[in-house]
Amino acid sequence: MALIRLWLVLFALQALFYVLLRLYVRSQQVERLENRWDARHPDQAGNAAARRAFVAKAMTGFNRSLRARLTLLVFVLPTLAILGIVISVNWQ
Repeated sequence: MALIRLWLVLFALQALFYVLLRLYVRSQQVERLENRWDARHPDQAGNAAARRAFVAKAMTGFNRSLRARLTLLVFVLPTLAILGIVISVNWQ
């Protein structure tokens, strides 16, 4: 029973960190794209419709990028670490 409780708490924490990390990575990418737009179009700097369209178009493939997929390691690495600790503690 304790193992199930540990798994549920770990999953909830991992999901929370995943969502927060995903939001952070997306906001960093949007900021990078906005800066690129401002550098290329200094006369159209600001929150213009063309800038929003550029960012939206550039973000369409972001979910399939390596950076976005690496955030899934939030689920894998802690689970493997806990599994390794449990195995090493119980090894006879």
